[in-house]
Amino acid sequence: MPFIHTQTTVALDKAKRDSLTAALNKITQSCLGKAETWIMSGYTDNADLYFQGNQNGDTAYVEVKLLGTPNPDACSKMTKEVCSLLERELGISPDRIYVSYYPTANWGWNGSNF
Repeated sequence: MPFIHTQTTVALDKAKRDSLTAALNKITQSCLGKAETWIMSGYTDNADLYFQGNQNGDTAYVEVKLLGTPNPDACSKMTKEVCSLLERELGISPDRIYVSYYPTANWGWNGSNF
């Protein structure tokens, strides 16, 4: 049940959002073992993000919220792959990308909690 929210200073059209979603789903499956049927993603583009007190380059912040606590090695692998993806697809330098993980024991769906 991950929700992956990507905020970026880059403008994203529907085709780019679709390709990022497909790639993030594959990354999430391989790193965290989460099935695509449970992955939700969202995007905020043209975000007004500052990094190191400036806007001197495109920037991204990715939140990964999920049920349960992931293995730290899996998170490290996912961070590396997400940074590579955003560099390749959006031209954002990995040193201007943050990826954060928010595990929870409570996750609701379809009128009840898991």
